[in-house]
Amino acid sequence: MAVETPQKPALATIRERLGSEAGLLDHQCRTISKDRLALPGPDFVDRVFTATDRPVNVNRAYQQLLNHGRLAGTGYVSILPVDQGIEHSAGA
Repeated sequence: MAVETPQKPALATIRERLGSEAGLLDHQCRTISKDRLALPGPDFVDRVFTATDRPVNVNRAYQQLLNHGRLAGTGYVSILPVDQGIEHSAGA
């Protein structure tokens, strides 16, 4: 019969390992307020880029980029590197 030992919460373990620098986890940025951040979302281009001087074609292209792939419509983009050596060779 195995006896389970209670585990500490993850944050407590991290604070313990940081030692004297654990106070850094309590940092709050006072330079940029939360209301000035433009968080990603399905309407990101409309909220952020429409009021700029960018051409309409640029905004449309960016919106198309955000609406494709496995993260389509979330406001996030996943760009992974491609191994050019294998993919474009005769062995592929």
